[in-house]
Amino acid sequence: MNKKPGWTYKYSQELQQNIARHDASGWVYCEDGTKYSPKEIEIIQKNHKLIDKAAHLIKKAFDGEIVR
Repeated sequence: MNKKPGWTYKYSQELQQNIARHDASGWVYCEDGTKYSPKEIEIIQKNHKLIDKAAHLIKKAFDGEIVR
């Protein structure tokens, strides 16, 4: 993976893929093309949870959005 400045990269064990967070905007991009907005990340974190694989696959299949 070609790492760019201004991004934080890690491997998600839960999602079983690489993910990248854009430091300035807060958007999270997954290797499979799924994106999480800063608002979605905030909702997930407020519930003290990580996104699980089942929810991720549903979001990806429907091009959905995490809401309260």
